[in-house]
Amino acid sequence: MSDIEEIVEKAKKPGVFNIVDAVKGRGYPTTEIEVFLDEDVAYMAAKMEEEISKIGLEMDKVSDTKELKAMTESYEQFISKKNAIIEEMGGTKYTFSLRGISEGVRSDLYDKAIERYPMKFDVDRNPLTGEAVKKEAESEPRNKYFTDMLWAAYVVKIVAPDGSEQAGISIEDAHELRRSLPIASASKITDSIEKMRAATAVFMLSVNEDFLAKS
Repeated sequence: MSDIEEIVEKAKKPGVFNIVDAVKGRGYPTTEIEVFLDEDVAYMAAKMEEEISKIGLEMDKVSDTKELKAMTESYEQFISKKNAIIEEMGGTKYTFSLRGISEGVRSDLYDKAIERYPMKFDVDRNPLTGEAVKKEAESEPRNKYFTDMLWAAYVVKIVAPDGSEQAGISIEDAHELRRSLPIASASKITDSIEKMRAATAVFMLSVNEDFLAKS
């Protein structure tokens, strides 16, 4: 089962799934991301997670008992190493809780980014015909602002190493976090937001199927 499928199944467990909550966004899929403020630890933990995920996918394809046993042992060793790293450097670990948003909300955020940084166009010439072609110019400030807003929309809670919690983040918080977090940690959150987008789309499709089946 993929990460996206697991997120969707978790969101649809009895007592969690509700069509009204889903429409309002409260019942959307959620996930938790462990973020390390120490750059070296963040990198090591990320590499361990990559290996764990890679072996896990390969194990699903193996039928030979001996090979599966060897892979299981390797899988458990990587998990133990990852847990040892986390335990050793626990003071740098923060847990980010993410919750999916609707495509409508995402579209609204993009409209706000466009409003703040309006589209500009360059004019290129077709080398064969000489015809002028209008092409939208990339806007790095707009892309950064849109990403800041996405972080603020998706991150619903942060738990510090001592257990204290922060309920969500502002756009300003998101901007500073993206500037200051280790690259591996920032990339992990951005990648998770994109996975959550896919998970939310799958979730809403299955919600509609369930709703129609019960109608």
